[in-house]
Amino acid sequence: MTRGAALISVLTAAFLLVPAAVAGAARATVAPAGQVQAASATSRQDAQIVVSSIAPAVPRDSSTPVKITGAVANTGAATMSWVSVRLRFSRQPFATRAEMQAFADGGQILDSTRFTVPVSQLPASGKVPWEFTFTPAELQMFRFGVYPMTIELVNTAGQQLAAQRTLMPYAPANQPVARTKIAWALPLVDQPRRGDDSTFVDDGLKQSLADDGRLGKILKIAETPSKGVTWFVDPSLLDDARAMSQGYSVGAAKKPADQAAGQWLQRVRTALADVPVSATPYGDPDVAAVSHQGLDSAARTALDMGGSVATDLLGKEVTTSVNWPVGGVIDNDALDALAVGDVKTVLLSATALPPNPPVTYTPDAGAKLETVKGTVGVVLVDPVLSQLLTSGASAPGGPTLATQRFLAETVMIGAERPQEARTVVAAPPRRWNPDPAFVTALLKATASAPWLKPVTLGSVKPSKPATPRTGLLYTDKDRQAELGKSYLSGVKKLGRRADLTAVVTQDRRRVFDTALLRLTSSAWRGRTGEASPLVKQIDAAVTTRTDAISVSTGEQERMLAGNNGVIPISIRNDLPDQEVTVGVKITSGDRKLLTIGSYESPVTISPGKTRPIDIPMTASGGGQATVKVQLTSATGARYGPPVEITVRTTGYTGIALVIVGAALAVMLAAVTLRILRRHSRRPTGRRRPAPPPAPAVVPEPAQHREGPS
Repeated sequence: MTRGAALISVLTAAFLLVPAAVAGAARATVAPAGQVQAASATSRQDAQIVVSSIAPAVPRDSSTPVKITGAVANTGAATMSWVSVRLRFSRQPFATRAEMQAFADGGQILDSTRFTVPVSQLPASGKVPWEFTFTPAELQMFRFGVYPMTIELVNTAGQQLAAQRTLMPYAPANQPVARTKIAWALPLVDQPRRGDDSTFVDDGLKQSLADDGRLGKILKIAETPSKGVTWFVDPSLLDDARAMSQGYSVGAAKKPADQAAGQWLQRVRTALADVPVSATPYGDPDVAAVSHQGLDSAARTALDMGGSVATDLLGKEVTTSVNWPVGGVIDNDALDALAVGDVKTVLLSATALPPNPPVTYTPDAGAKLETVKGTVGVVLVDPVLSQLLTSGASAPGGPTLATQRFLAETVMIGAERPQEARTVVAAPPRRWNPDPAFVTALLKATASAPWLKPVTLGSVKPSKPATPRTGLLYTDKDRQAELGKSYLSGVKKLGRRADLTAVVTQDRRRVFDTALLRLTSSAWRGRTGEASPLVKQIDAAVTTRTDAISVSTGEQERMLAGNNGVIPISIRNDLPDQEVTVGVKITSGDRKLLTIGSYESPVTISPGKTRPIDIPMTASGGGQATVKVQLTSATGARYGPPVEITVRTTGYTGIALVIVGAALAVMLAAVTLRILRRHSRRPTGRRRPAPPPAPAVVPEPAQHREGPS
């Protein structure tokens, strides 16, 4: 295969890369275009066919002239001589969408060559225009349907040097068919940009909101009125834009109010004022993942918050009753979680709920499923039509080929069962990066196509009789694509800490709900590492708020003189605007040595105030014990880390009693002895003779002096 073949393979894959639509439920596949042969064994030649326009895209009469224009480019280094551009076609229309896909994948079903444009020389890096004009009758197209067509470059030996395949729908006015209803679901969804509500982790949203940014281009589509379009908007994106418009921070850097963000938000509000809008749950969470990892409450919170925020910022009532799961797939557990959150309809890929038994036509998009809350409506998205909204629109000739393929698919759907009206739905990937001109032109073309009828998504209901279908298909690959268990375990732990900051406040204000929902966003699928800055920022914010309620013990070491006493502590509330109520749990590390008496708990502290508490303690002897002071919630959950106090007990009171008792005994004995001596010296009736005079006392050295007995 020459390098020209490689170029044609890439180009064709860009525009014709779509799944075979057997039962509207086959997954997209990639296949090369038709084979391109070398011009000679010794010379490599490269060429590219570009189709610039096909007008009309779908002729309505056999005599209507159809003009196809384009150019052939020599992308090689050698001049091509005596080559020709020719048009090949088939007189037979496709019987099914599967046959169309086979042709796109390289199937050789062409049988006629009608027009040729000779090119004497095609210089290196040069380009030569070509043009074909014909009528359907000249190509023997007479039946309603879709016909194959190829524009190819050949040498004098008839060898194909380059080719571009396309499709020619034919919808004659004298062969009416039941009009196929078509609805569009277009997303306005981004990735979370903030950790906590006041701080952005980067300034990426600013670029995306610009006119040439991804969200700016989607806004251009929304500003062009189109029939049959329902918009799915993530309220957290609108919330981020509002935050930017009021002044914001990126990390520690303060940013002024962004006027462009405010203008973008106002333009969105105006563009969506009179069209159907559904809100995603706040932050567009991975509903399947949070349901499987025990975070069901997150799904309900996101649904409730999504509707209220979208209603506030769009100035009209917006609900989350229609849900679009990420990837268009879901299992029964996640579907039940949505139903409990009052979701009435889900938007799924047709591959998630295929017909049973399989059918060879495109079934109606409406279906229904049973949940723990009853019946939920299902709207099934056609994967082929959806992929065409983003496939190759930026490549040379891409918009023309994609438009032609989209219209051909809808004509083929009508040709499958001409007398049976059905509904199809197209929805691009939720974080698409569209070409506004291409999408707007396609919406306009489908709105004016006589075999199509644009309808709103809300009008899609199951057909009667309903197509029998299998249960929900949710594969191992789908489960592996979810946010991982380890990542969500970290989010769950952070959520428990954040919950405590709410339950201790008087108004139960949950200041971290939106932040935590951003961490569960489906945007982090396959790239949770990019969510790390948000996780760190929210973790720091939760810690700061937790530390605003703290215990102060003064000195870390206290002395307890005696066998009982009081140790004072204080609890401070540094929250500026919220009263808090916390429990106090005080434990002794050595209960034999030191026991804790009764104290006040719980305690209520006003904003910015400190509440003192006296803790009675009883010691059984001398020693040292560690006392822990732990704040708790009303349910006993620990709030913040414990504070430790070292208490030293002296035991002085018991010793003092022994000493005093002994001293009293000695004193009592001395007094008794003195009384007895006095009694024994009391005088009798006879006078005793006077004692002789005492001899003179000679002083002795001091060390030998003794006191009287």
